[in-house]
Amino acid sequence: MFIVYASLILIAASLIFLGIYTFNAYKNAKPAIKKLTAISTVMQLKADQLKNGVDELTGTQKEIQRDINYKKQTLNNTLSAVKETPKKIKKWWNIKIPFIHQNNDHP
Repeated sequence: MFIVYASLILIAASLIFLGIYTFNAYKNAKPAIKKLTAISTVMQLKADQLKNGVDELTGTQKEIQRDINYKKQTLNNTLSAVKETPKKIKKWWNIKIPFIHQNNDHP
């Protein structure tokens, strides 16, 4: 019976030792946990700032792309009009307007 009581005392002592060890480990880890939490919060804020920056850059990029497309279309329209100009001048030059192109054969 002595062995049973000794075993129970040993189990109780080991559970008390485990509790004390766990409490000390938690107490020692608490500052590190707080530091990691603070670092995690800062990293999340930085990640949010980066995301906002990326969103802003994406919006600016789309705006620049729209502007480039508009200017490209305007330039193409202008070049097309310039290419058509000689044909239109030739067409208008060949139109006979009676009071401008009078026949000088009549006395």
